[in-house]
Amino acid sequence: MNTLFLASILLIAQTKPSIDGPYFPVTAKPGEEGISKFEADWYGKSLARMKEPRLPVLAKEIDAEVYRILILPTWGNSVAVRVQKRGQIYSLSARRLSGQAGYDPGGLAEAKDLELNAEDSKTLDFLIQNLDFFQMPIATDTRGPDGDEWILEGVSKGKYHVAQRWCATDDPENRKLTGFLAFFRFLLDKSTLSQRPSNKGHKLI
Repeated sequence: MNTLFLASILLIAQTKPSIDGPYFPVTAKPGEEGISKFEADWYGKSLARMKEPRLPVLAKEIDAEVYRILILPTWGNSVAVRVQKRGQIYSLSARRLSGQAGYDPGGLAEAKDLELNAEDSKTLDFLIQNLDFFQMPIATDTRGPDGDEWILEGVSKGKYHVAQRWCATDDPENRKLTGFLAFFRFLLDKSTLSQRPSNKGHKLI
């Protein structure tokens, strides 16, 4: 059988959304790995409409290295960008919904799937290392009534982690979110989506 054909089958199998388990671990106690049921249901609704895989399930695969950003503006489209490392190269999948994330997120409006080149993959490795993601707190006390939710998930070496921040572009230096935003900006730049995340029509990043 053709080697390229086998590689294509493997790629499809690896990126096929899992139907097992929740999108996010749910916790009732502060400090545990997970988020509230309300947040898990809200965030998961957009990911389900994008037909995205459940990353906690991928943590069962010791060699899996996957990261996903999700931006949910109250009055704007849900946007997700996921990268998965294979060898030294990352594949990238980006999705944008048509509705408003704070209400009805709508259906799939745009989808992009591509492979980063070697230089961009090295840059991404640097951004991940600089982020120190698995040491980031899941959440902080900075909250507001509306705005936008920024969620970053990651799987590496059999471990899953999630970090959520409200309005991450609000005073990022004092909130120690410069590396967080650099990571989001890079993935959005490389996604080639036709529209950047926005809230009430104002560009977020």
